[in-house]
Amino acid sequence: MHATLLTPNRPALCLTLVLVLALASPWARADQAAKQADAAPCIEVQVNGERIPAWDCLQRKLAPAAGTAARPDLPEAERLMRKPGNQLLQYNLEGTRQRMGDAFGRSVVPQRPAR
Repeated sequence: MHATLLTPNRPALCLTLVLVLALASPWARADQAAKQADAAPCIEVQVNGERIPAWDCLQRKLAPAAGTAARPDLPEAERLMRKPGNQLLQYNLEGTRQRMGDAFGRSVVPQRPAR
């Protein structure tokens, strides 16, 4: 029984060694650095009364996850159906009100002419 206590437990030793090497790998460190960068707050600076937001930090936080799946290619008819109405030249009441301005309902001449 004394001999069994002195022999190392090889599977447990190998597993521990693999875990230590995996945590010390550059990929694991890069992943941890990315997680810390995502968790860090974005700091705004104020210089001479002007606030300067950290745009690069906000862009990183608002960017979609890298692992998002790409949408499958849609047939032409389906792609056209999903286009917004202003790209399909459909009537838009709010767009017409914006273009006509205060002449809406009183004149046929728009306040903001079409480009």
